Amino acid sequence: MQHRGWKMFRIVAVTIGLALVAAACSSNAETTAGDSTNDEVVSDDSSTTTTEAAEPETTTTEATTTTVEPTTTTTTEPLVDSVAWVPCGDLDCATVQVPADYFDDSLGTLDIAINRLPAADPGQRIGVLLVNPGGPGAPGKSLAEAFSFGGFPQEITDRFDIIGFDPRGVGESEPTFACGASGEQLQVLSGVEDLFDTPEEIELGEQAVQLCVDSMGPVAGRIHTDYVVRDMDEIRKAMGEEQISFLGYSYGSLIGSWYATLFPNNVRSLVIDGADNPLDEDDTFEQRLESAREEIQPIEDLLGEALGACVDTSCPIFNDGDPVAFFLRAMEKSGLINTANANNESAAFLSVITPLYSEADWPELWDGVALLEEQDDPSVFSDLLTFQLGDDPGAVNITGHINCLDDWTLFPEKTRDVRLEETREFFEIEDQLDEEFPLLAAIEGDPAGACTFFDTIAPPALEVPFDGGGVPILVIGNTSDPVTSFGESEELANETLSNGILLEVDHQTHTVFPSNSCVNEAVVAFFLDGEEPAEGTVCAREDTDLSTILFTVCVQIAPNFDQGLSADETEEVCEEFVEQAFDRVGEETIDAALSDPDDFEAGEQVIAVLLDVLDAR
Repeated sequence: MQHRGWKMFRIVAVTIGLALVAAACSSNAETTAGDSTNDEVVSDDSSTTTTEAAEPETTTTEATTTTVEPTTTTTTEPLVDSVAWVPCGDLDCATVQVPADYFDDSLGTLDIAINRLPAADPGQRIGVLLVNPGGPGAPGKSLAEAFSFGGFPQEITDRFDIIGFDPRGVGESEPTFACGASGEQLQVLSGVEDLFDTPEEIELGEQAVQLCVDSMGPVAGRIHTDYVVRDMDEIRKAMGEEQISFLGYSYGSLIGSWYATLFPNNVRSLVIDGADNPLDEDDTFEQRLESAREEIQPIEDLLGEALGACVDTSCPIFNDGDPVAFFLRAMEKSGLINTANANNESAAFLSVITPLYSEADWPELWDGVALLEEQDDPSVFSDLLTFQLGDDPGAVNITGHINCLDDWTLFPEKTRDVRLEETREFFEIEDQLDEEFPLLAAIEGDPAGACTFFDTIAPPALEVPFDGGGVPILVIGNTSDPVTSFGESEELANETLSNGILLEVDHQTHTVFPSNSCVNEAVVAFFLDGEEPAEGTVCAREDTDLSTILFTVCVQIAPNFDQGLSADETEEVCEEFVEQAFDRVGEETIDAALSDPDDFEAGEQVIAVLLDVLDAR
């Protein structure tokens, strides 16, 4: 019989993977390009000043230092911490009240949930570090909690208050995101065949958007990144901070860049990891084709690598050395995944790409493919889908909703008619890419989206150039990232941001910090002293540190067995657990427990060590 702790252990191990940070992917398929020409930048108090974009600073072989000092702001508000912090476990929690609409006071206010891990060395405290794990749609409070468990450089946790926040519409923050009842919007859009090219289909698109307004009111069009970063500045002011530092993963890279664009004077230091470039060039069909190709190529390549890693008969889809053929046969049944998950036409695609986030999860892909092909059973893929869509696959995905609002904010010149025409072009692009990427093309599902009709709730346009406001921004670009390609990070740092600093790394997962020592050193130096890595610095791939992964999994699950554990006690327990696990069961068993979802015996052995350590307390 499997111990319930083993199931918990596997879930956490899959979520953390090798990256140690559960950063959700940034799905930006609907983001398109445009140019901004306004030279105004919003200052710290939301007034308008004229600035010139700073030239990117270059380095040769020596690392340069960017002086990081408090910038004089024009705010007249007293810098007093007015947040009503209350203890919540080993952290402090609070809510900050923000305007529901920064341009319309009549919509009232929203409560934004935040938490704080105070600096461990108050005498050396630098300031606050806001953090975001990605999404859009991932709760940020959980990332601050992850900092409390260890695994991040001590120099950071010693000297910064780590501030997590659930963005509006996410987690414990208002509003509660919904677009009708579960499955309702999917049902409405199921009446659209390919294009919105009849009056009846256009009406269905408008109905799909109206469901969001019915559920959330006018704020349905005000939960995107522009408003999230304005909420961040309200958090800054409420905490009495003149400036903030920021660490963002995946979609969090967009939050960081956007905040620097609107509030450059209020940034002390800013690091983004696993970045996407929201301003891809797509003025022509060829540019749109190339942009789509750049987005899809890494996923197709990684899927091929994952299938190619099935090299012997121990792999359930080995198929006499042709796992690709087995995969293609199985994908003829991939519609079963959609059917089993509220008829969500995105389910099959999202569930298949989920185990690509980490090499350690490739065996789950193989098992899912085998079960689907041999038994018409989509259950493994349904389990994987929860990482992308949560427990309700019929609910509207907040990721797509926010990405769409961002698109209307960044490119307001793209009217409904323009977007309808681009949708028609998309089918031409899709036909061409299907030939280039046959593995992904084999996955069934072609969902209709309502983004074209968001003009009914379109938010205000961004009225300044999206360029990071001249703020030095360290961009970690990963050449092996399966979700946000290195090319996207490179474009963001070198073309979109006026002062982007690219740090290249080869790592086996989506997002890197803090699981690569070279990257860690660069991030710590940048946050503490503003020291930039030398131009052209490349951080090499490092061997997987099983002890670090095992420790990180432990701190996530140990409190479930003993809810009285404090953060310090959890750290002590997990340090003892890691040491005993390597002594008692060995590296091979630990590796199997972390990487092989079917090796329940290995998992039971590892869990038994943890239970013994807890019992001995």
